[in-house]
Amino acid sequence: MPRAKSICLTARCPRVTVRAGRCETHAPPPRTWRTSARNKNRPGDFHSRRATVLARDRFTCQRCGSKTELEVDHLVPIAKGGTWELSNLWVLCATCHRQKTYYEDRA
Repeated sequence: MPRAKSICLTARCPRVTVRAGRCETHAPPPRTWRTSARNKNRPGDFHSRRATVLARDRFTCQRCGSKTELEVDHLVPIAKGGTWELSNLWVLCATCHRQKTYYEDRA
């Protein structure tokens, strides 16, 4: 059974709704996916690169040897001229990554 037509929710607008309870004039623009500034320049194959780096480093933190809470990190941060090349990526546990980031921000 078709749905009954309704009028726009905007005050004094008698037009029929099309999206979100509003007419074509007052309807919000369709949603678009936003890329955060942080990941804007990340390569499309990042997940395969991440898997490659994890396997290369044997799923082990390269600082302390931990095998839990692993993260892929840049040796030289992107903000300081680093790249997304495999040679600039390594595996760190969350604790070592936090420490490295803390000291990088202070340098």
